Amino acid sequence: MTAGTLGIIGAGNMGGAILEGVIKAALFRPDGVVVCDIVAEKARSMARKHGVGLAQSASEAARQADIVLIAVKPQTMAECLSEMKTVIKPSQLIISIAAGITTDFIASRLSPGTRIIRVMPNTPALVGAGVSAICSGAHATEHDMAEAERIFSALGKVYRFPESLIDVVTAVSGSGPAYLFLFAEQLTQAGVKCGLPETEAPGIVAQTLFGASKLLIESGESASALRAKVTSPGGTTEAAVKTFTDRAFGETVFAAVNSALTRAKELGGVKKS
Repeated sequence: MTAGTLGIIGAGNMGGAILEGVIKAALFRPDGVVVCDIVAEKARSMARKHGVGLAQSASEAARQADIVLIAVKPQTMAECLSEMKTVIKPSQLIISIAAGITTDFIASRLSPGTRIIRVMPNTPALVGAGVSAICSGAHATEHDMAEAERIFSALGKVYRFPESLIDVVTAVSGSGPAYLFLFAEQLTQAGVKCGLPETEAPGIVAQTLFGASKLLIESGESASALRAKVTSPGGTTEAAVKTFTDRAFGETVFAAVNSALTRAKELGGVKKS
């Protein structure tokens, strides 16, 4: 069990996934966790569900915690930090999962020397299969990084990156599940248009994506190698892959990821004035 207490500021999907993960993994006792949200009913619901404490404000939650986990939207980060500034102590660790918000941005709004970890998780954390990229601020220690790794390992895989790459991870992994969901949506619709029953198509597509992902993870082979194995010359898969290629599938994927990266950088500057 991780020592100390945890304050979660933000009771949205990711805040809830983190809370559920750390409670299931017994990293914190329920009576060692407190939650809050600007929408009070969301925080109350989360607190009731998991038997944890409820705070009425970000400053109240921060005052009670050794580790303060900020799970608010980037656009509200400056306001949240302003509220907490007077109660944050040097002994506390700040962990932020707000997309685009740098550790320097956070540090500039808290007391000098504050220890900060930045994390970019993704929504498969809701089922314990997430990816979280972590990086340290100027004053965070190796022990702080290990604490963050312990927390987010309860939600899936954890990778360390320099902060200069966190926005890229956001564009690939943070937003990545939506790309897969979009592809699943379109593949399902294509199957139905070609004759699959609407009741069966979603399950077939979901299982296909699950199986392909499992094969990619467990086989040790690259995506390119696995694609080549299933793409027989003159076969049905080759015909489909050629259509994707002819219609600039790769360029479209790159453009989408680059758009997400650009937006992540923009979010980092949303509240800098």
